[in-house]
Amino acid sequence: MEPNVQSHIVFLVVGIVLVFVDGHLIRRSGATYLEEVYPDPRVADSVNRLISVLFHLAVLGVLALISTIDMSAGNAFEAVVARLGVVLLVLALAHGITIWAMTRLRSRQRALHLRAEIDEDRTNQSP
Repeated sequence: MEPNVQSHIVFLVVGIVLVFVDGHLIRRSGATYLEEVYPDPRVADSVNRLISVLFHLAVLGVLALISTIDMSAGNAFEAVVARLGVVLLVLALAHGITIWAMTRLRSRQRALHLRAEIDEDRTNQSP
């Protein structure tokens, strides 16, 4: 195999492993995070799966695009390291956006529950 092909394969394998490890962490912690506001565990799991799939697809797509960028490095090792550096930055950004989306979703659900409780209290107190 050519060194250029080998470096692409190494980059893709390491990048895919990083994406799936981070996606697994998001999915695992997102489950408990979303179960707090969704009374039905199936709904919380469903929302968590949708968010996880979106995360994986988006980051894997960016990973594929990054793999096509020609890095003018001294050798194949430096090119892999440079690409992985870009992937780590993108992964950090995607992780932050995913956590932000979950937080926003949770806040919105909490507000809806609070509003429903207030409305229920008002109707129960009416003569």
